[in-house]
Order: sequence, then structure tokens, then C-alpha cells
Amino acid sequence: MNIFTVLSQGKGRLNEENLSAMLGFLLSPSQTHGLGGIFLKQFLNVVAQECGDINRFDDILDTGKPLKADVILESAYSLNDHKKRVVDIEIRIYGDLPILDDPEIPELHRIVIENKIKVTSSDSQQLKEEFLAISQDIEGDETVKVTMVFLTPPGNFKNQTDEYQNLDDTILKTHKKAWLRWAEDKGSNHISSMLKKLLKRESEAEISPFHEYLRHTLKALIIHIEENINVSLIKKRNPGKPGDITETVFVKLSDFTYRIERYESTTVRIFNLDNQEYEVTKPILRKINNEKKLGIDLELSTGRKKNTRNLGRYVIKALLDQDKNLKEI
Repeated sequence: MNIFTVLSQGKGRLNEENLSAMLGFLLSPSQTHGLGGIFLKQFLNVVAQECGDINRFDDILDTGKPLKADVILESAYSLNDHKKRVVDIEIRIYGDLPILDDPEIPELHRIVIENKIKVTSSDSQQLKEEFLAISQDIEGDETVKVTMVFLTPPGNFKNQTDEYQNLDDTILKTHKKAWLRWAEDKGSNHISSMLKKLLKRESEAEISPFHEYLRHTLKALIIHIEENINVSLIKKRNPGKPGDITETVFVKLSDFTYRIERYESTTVRIFNLDNQEYEVTKPILRKINNEKKLGIDLELSTGRKKNTRNLGRYVIKALLDQDKNLKEI
């Protein structure tokens, strides 16, 4: 049994807040998982590679001493004293002083993770405004190096690319940013691969043994990530679905953004990317036909109404004839 899959059934969706809480739990050296700072150090090494500053965290990783860190969820900031921004996960790492709550303890690094599990949840200004709000918060504290981590599903979607690129080097100055994915088709600098590496290190006795429950939880989390946070990894076969997806088209209507999925069985399904649930297919196909002015006849030449699979095939073709880029958001 995979507890993450169970919790994702029906209306009980695992959302960004839930997965941020799980990731924050694993990253915190003081939590009850028994990992100490092992996963946090592994994560920081990957962030250093992806932000283009391989030595960025040497001042805390090469000391041979335990990391002094606070991992905070949903930390609120104010931009220009009026606009509120809330960051998903914030990691504050402190200097090597004996007491963490000493008022003079220096904060060395602030790593901020903006977590996305929905492709459509991007706000083009969010990452930039979060950084600007954090910059205002740390004014007068020159010891703090800020690293913004943009954590998203796999793929390169325009809305996410825009959000990431809007925080550019002229705004960052000496600070850094990194784009990580929950999972990827290749490479090792993503969350799923980091968790697999953690399990591998434990199995090869490079680190102390895990509690059996943690081992099973990590495996379940990896499976959940690779089967559910995978907008672009659509060739995987998922239980309960009618075969492999052979064609996918994204379409934005007046209410929501949808993903039309056509399977090898020719079944057509429509996924609401905003509500994260499957819709009744035929009414949405009719709505797409109407709003996008596709001009598709809803009846066959015999006078019979087109079935869902037939109508879906025509809608997909007409949408792609309008715009080939609809295969991406």
C-alpha cells in the first residue's frame, strides 16, 4: 500500500502544501526522521550545482560540524510594506555559534523554495516579488546569502519559464537562483533522484541505517512523485487508466485550463489543471468547440451524434491545426 496514493484518491488530493510539508520535514535536521542533516546537505550540493556556484555552501558543508538550520513552512513577507508574499519552504542556516537562539548569531544562508506541483499555478511575478520582499527583510544583514529555488513538475512550460526568467541577475545581484524539478526523464539533480540516492547510500552502508518505516515512506514518496507529478512524463502506464496516453493537448478556456488526453484505446479524457481532477469529457469538448470556434459538426453524416471518442479526435486535430504549440502550456 502506498499511503501517498491512498491520500490522493477522490477529492483527497495531495496538494502543494502537503508535499511542501513532507519535503520540509526531510530537509530539517531536527525532525524525527533520524537523518540529521544528511538529506539537507545532499540537497544543498544539488542546489549549488544548479545555481552555477559550486562552492556556494562550502562555508557550512566543509566544517565537519552539524548544520544549524531552521526549516520554516509558509513564511510570510511584505513587499514595500503592503503586498504580502508567502514562501512555501524557507531554510535558514546559521554560523557556528554555541547557542542557536543567541541574538548575535549570524545567519549565513537563506534558501527559499517556491514549490509548484501544478503547471498552471505559476504567477509570472511571484518568484521575483518573493525575492524582493526577502531582500527588504534582510536589509542591514550583509552576512545572508539568498538562494531562490524554483521547484516544479518536469518539462519546460512557457508560464513557468517566464516566472523563472523574470527574476534575473540584475535583480539578484550577488544572490542566486536554481530551477529544480520533482522528477525528470534524465539526470540526477531532481527530488526523485535525490531520494533514490539517499536510499542507495543507506543500502550500501555509506550512512547509518534508516528506520524501516522511513525506508518504506521514502519509496512510496518516490513512486507517488514519478506517477503523479509528471506532466511531461506521460508515457508511464497508470493503474485505472485505459492504456498509455498517445496524444496530449492543453487548452485554456474562459473558466479553467484543461489537458485533453487521448489513449491508445482511443478513449479521450479531460483533466482540469486548476482543480486537479478529471471532468465529464463530452460537455467540455462541446465547450472547447464553441469557445475556440472550431466549427466541428456534432453529428455524423448519418444524423447520429458523434460519440466522445470521435468528437475528441476531431477537437484535438482542430486545435493543433490552429496552433501546434498547444502540446505545451
